[in-house]
Amino acid sequence: MFTKQEQRSWLKIEVARGRSARNCYQGLREACGDAALPYRTVARWVKLFREERNAIQDSSRSGRSHVDSHTIQLLASLLDVDRRWAARELAAEVGVCHKTVLHILHDILDLFDRYQREGYDYLGRFVTLDETWARSYEPHLKRQ
Repeated sequence: MFTKQEQRSWLKIEVARGRSARNCYQGLREACGDAALPYRTVARWVKLFREERNAIQDSSRSGRSHVDSHTIQLLASLLDVDRRWAARELAAEVGVCHKTVLHILHDILDLFDRYQREGYDYLGRFVTLDETWARSYEPHLKRQ
């Protein structure tokens, strides 16, 4: 019903009004039902907002990124050599998961955005046809 960010925004407003964590949780339960944040989460966010936190998004976490520059370069070089890779084949070749490959292709290498900007000129670099003539047959009657 309400996203986490929407619930956190509401919590931020309620904390500014001076409500307690328990009252905030009860208000969320009335509005969201079972989709409300758990009480411990509400209490943690109420505490953070009382400590003058302004952002409702999660803080960035440290740790190893699932995408490194070597993986991006490897995928780009594989695609430069042969564009007929499937995403699952690329994932197996590079050694990352399928979703990571899709993330790199879509968000980092911007292949989809480049297609939208350049249109058929961009697509023509990858889609090729042999020089076979094909005729279109569209019968006018069902018996043809």
